[in-house]
Amino acid sequence: MYFFIDNIKTYASVNKKGRELQLFVRQFDRHLIADECSLDALKCDIEHQIKIMNEKYPRSRPVLLDVFNSGKDGQWTILVENDSDSIVCIISYKKVLGYYAIGSKIREFTKIG
Repeated sequence: MYFFIDNIKTYASVNKKGRELQLFVRQFDRHLIADECSLDALKCDIEHQIKIMNEKYPRSRPVLLDVFNSGKDGQWTILVENDSDSIVCIISYKKVLGYYAIGSKIREFTKIG
């Protein structure tokens, strides 16, 4: 099952740590993820980057990754710990339900002609 990161929303009023995390996650915007294992690995990479940023900036409030998954889609929110109003960014993804390719329809078109 493929997944597609369809939207990464960032917020302007963040500190240096937040900006660095935003730059890190923006690189995955509009990416196709091969399977659930790869999606989980990406989540772990983001959590690892959050850990690095929390250690790099110990005087700022720690941030964490809040995970939501409905089965068909999901959302990862990077936010300040114990402050759900202080959001750094939101990463939204969806399951790819299928694809369309003209190559698979060629035989049907030749039958018509």
